[in-house]
Amino acid sequence: MSQLTLNSQLKALKNLSRPAGIELATLTRYDIPALAALYVVAYDSPETAEVLYEAVDEMRMSFNGEFGKPLDNSYVGAWHEGDLVGAILVTIGTPWDDSDKSPYIVDLMVHPDFRGRGIATALIGEAAKRVGAAGYRDIGLQIDLREAKDAARLYDYLGFEEINV
Repeated sequence: MSQLTLNSQLKALKNLSRPAGIELATLTRYDIPALAALYVVAYDSPETAEVLYEAVDEMRMSFNGEFGKPLDNSYVGAWHEGDLVGAILVTIGTPWDDSDKSPYIVDLMVHPDFRGRGIATALIGEAAKRVGAAGYRDIGLQIDLREAKDAARLYDYLGFEEINV
């Protein structure tokens, strides 16, 4: 089975470090164009107008709650010298399970030129703080091992554990 559901206690993630020169800030609808451009590059999609348009549409859908309800501050961007180089999108509930109202990482992306610098770790730590402040105790995600082996190693390193759903 290549699709895994993982979970971690927030207290284990709250004190993760942030790389120097990286600013973390809440993403808003005004950031959708930069977020869509990051999405295209991070997932190694062709950089065409059509693909970018689809990415903008997907980001709008995400902000509209079509992949789970975002908290007011649960979409976080990592900025370097004014450029968006990473982002994490955390929702309450998921599109695949209407009954579950837990926090989920629905997307985590880092620009290829900035990978391996601790940005994904910092984004997870910041999201854990924010979700914890909203009263939650854990956070989950789904991952496809065929497409995200590096991400799977990161989540394993951070202590996420597989759960049966």
